[in-house]
Amino acid sequence: MDKVDQSCELRRTFSSVGIILCCVGGWLAAVASLVKYPFIFGLVAIILGIRISKGGSRAGMPLVAASIMLMAIGLMFNNTIYDYLKNAMGV
Repeated sequence: MDKVDQSCELRRTFSSVGIILCCVGGWLAAVASLVKYPFIFGLVAIILGIRISKGGSRAGMPLVAASIMLMAIGLMFNNTIYDYLKNAMGV
């Protein structure tokens, strides 16, 4: 009588295409946090990494760790990296 039937509970899982898109978007945001707006892009990458790992993929936690690391580097050196890339592209 105390047992709860959880068979009718809806579980939200990502399709493989959704996981791949979130993973690519997360890595792009993590790399973009090096150049400009590290708080915004780093936070987006962390959120996508957590969302991927909640969806059942093992690719989320490395993305979260890399996002935190790249965001920290971006906070320290984003002006230098931005100026270097701007000069390298000739803008």
